[in-house]
Amino acid sequence: MAIKFGLMETMDVLPILSTRVTGLNYSMAIIPTVLIPLTGLTVLLSSLATVIASWFGIQLKMEGPKQLLEVLLTKKVILSAIVLNFAMMGAYKGYLYTKTLPVPLFWIQYNSTKNAQTSIDNYENSPERIQTFNLSGVEKKISTVGELNEIWTQKFPKGTFRSGAISGHSLFLGSDDHFVHELNLETGTVKRNFYIGTQVTPRPVIYQSRLFVGEGNHDTHHARIYSFDLKTGKFSGAFQTKGHTETQPIIKTYKDETLMFLTAGKDGIYAISPDTLKEKWHAIDGHIDATVSIEDGIVYSGTGREKGNNQDRIFAVTYEFSSGKIIWKKELPLSNWMHPIIGKKDVCYALGEIYFKSNIGFLHCLDKKTGLADFSIPFESPLIGKPLIIKNKENGNEIAVVSSFNGEVCAINLQSQTKIWCQQTGNKKTTYAFSSVNFDAKRNLLWYASVDNGFYGFHFENGEIAAHWQPTNSAYKKWNETDASVTIKDNSFFISDMEGVIRRLDILN
Repeated sequence: MAIKFGLMETMDVLPILSTRVTGLNYSMAIIPTVLIPLTGLTVLLSSLATVIASWFGIQLKMEGPKQLLEVLLTKKVILSAIVLNFAMMGAYKGYLYTKTLPVPLFWIQYNSTKNAQTSIDNYENSPERIQTFNLSGVEKKISTVGELNEIWTQKFPKGTFRSGAISGHSLFLGSDDHFVHELNLETGTVKRNFYIGTQVTPRPVIYQSRLFVGEGNHDTHHARIYSFDLKTGKFSGAFQTKGHTETQPIIKTYKDETLMFLTAGKDGIYAISPDTLKEKWHAIDGHIDATVSIEDGIVYSGTGREKGNNQDRIFAVTYEFSSGKIIWKKELPLSNWMHPIIGKKDVCYALGEIYFKSNIGFLHCLDKKTGLADFSIPFESPLIGKPLIIKNKENGNEIAVVSSFNGEVCAINLQSQTKIWCQQTGNKKTTYAFSSVNFDAKRNLLWYASVDNGFYGFHFENGEIAAHWQPTNSAYKKWNETDASVTIKDNSFFISDMEGVIRRLDILN
């Protein structure tokens, strides 16, 4: 079912949609409690002593506790308690501020120089995660899938949150152990490690034999984008932001100008030169965690509600590629955490709340030229996975594929504005699925690593399950929480989980 918007209806409908999201604000507070616990403890001990004494027929005098309370309630003690509380609060805030900073650049430089290893491999560009697929409708695709076989497994000290990037004969994966690891595709052995110093959440980017990667999580601030020379293995530079860089940067060329676009949470969006790491333009129009999408010199972005603040207004915004000038800016009904997908007529946003309690999501589509709301497809859970779009040149159909917080994978026909199919992948308790669907253009199949129920393959036309794999005969027999989407190359699938287990599965047919 689609919710259709007219020009005059938009202003009325969006506030209604917004009110359907209920918010819970979870935050840690320090209550000044130096004086209160002492007083409470005194009263408690006095009461306990009185009760015990009464058992033996003894009546206690109250002068002792009374005198103690009189001392505690003097101006000097109260002022000292207030000063002590502010000092404690300041120390705690300072600790949190320091804890969520990236490591100093000199330490990155030191570790890079110490551990650098050269390479003679050729590295092809891998500047983004592909989100748009075009079908010709001519070539015959494989309708059946052979057996999935585990070729190798690798174990990192800690887990991986996002998918890897393939370049040359290597798979590059960021990990919670503060490194980007370069693995041999054939054997799974670790070839090199690139030290970042903080949790490495985004998918790495490879461009002109250089590795680019962000860092951190939602609480990280003043995070950077790092660059490493893949020939020497050495650190080659960084770009500083005031926010966090947990989302994959992308590199695009338009009219002979190449720019890297990176988002930095509350610090907005940056366009920088990938060669010099110098800023071209910077815009702040809300909290941006979503990777941008780019078409014909237009940069499409979306914002989300900041952690701890459910009153933030959220927007879809488009910018000019080279200047950063806003083309249009429209309010969204729910937060956008992943890149938008761009169709022939509309740009569509996967929406939902993750920092506030919510049982609703939307695929929300706007006219890409004007930003006016066109239609929305509702879901019973926030849409949190990276959406993709499959375009069929033969019949003109555009199919959007989304995944939700409860582990559901769905396909939507953008022309008819209807859901084609949905498949549930998790168990009944699944409420935190972050993984995204990927498309296998060799077989016209969708592949999805579920959070808690194995690896799935779907026929994208009807959603029928083409394959389902569980690690029953693996060296690591447990399917751990998996939030990263699968990385595909030819007949091989690379899956990483939150316990640091990396697997290569091959289709043998």
